[in-house]
Amino acid sequence: MNQQPVPPRPVAGTAAAGSDLDLIRAVARKDRQAFKQLYDRYAPRIGSYLLKFLKRPELVDEAVNDTMLAVWQNADRFDPAAGQLSTWLFGIAHHKGLKVLRQTGKFRADQSIDTLPPAALDEAEDREDAPQAAAPHGPEQTVMGWELGGILKWALDQLSPEHRSVIELTFGEERSYPEIAEIVGCPLNTVKTRMFHARKKLAQLLARRGYWDAATAKE
Repeated sequence: MNQQPVPPRPVAGTAAAGSDLDLIRAVARKDRQAFKQLYDRYAPRIGSYLLKFLKRPELVDEAVNDTMLAVWQNADRFDPAAGQLSTWLFGIAHHKGLKVLRQTGKFRADQSIDTLPPAALDEAEDREDAPQAAAPHGPEQTVMGWELGGILKWALDQLSPEHRSVIELTFGEERSYPEIAEIVGCPLNTVKTRMFHARKKLAQLLARRGYWDAATAKE
């Protein structure tokens, strides 16, 4: 794939860490030290989000680089009156993630779990790599959250990219629904609908694996 490289990150610099607005304005002036600071500040968070969104670790670096390249090229288009810089950055990252999914054919093949018949859902649960249930009242008892471990990761992997994104942006990034709507580029009611279905299916998957408390903690 032919693409421009992300501007090189300086090895060292003396500029003090600035606010998001100061940094993006400096990046708009093609200040490479400011770009390095912005990269260091946001690339890890963007990478974490894209990893959960894409489910393909080998695709994350490309998507992060595409995101930061777009930031370098379009920093002058950021409007602070329209929202926070982090929201703008995650919006670019989400768009780049969708582009990667479409290029790999993963987006079309990753059918939304809302459309799966019960038999298909049961079949997905019975896969050999699916974690086994823990005793509902044993020491493995947990609550909903990103620290739930392998069972939650497995359950999240069953969701569509759209549903995984609203879960991660809500609980991982602590974004409001209006912010999520701006990031993913859809109406607010669509975000609410996706969250409803995502939580419903997560609860079903966790409950069927024996994590009753985790399935009902957020109901």
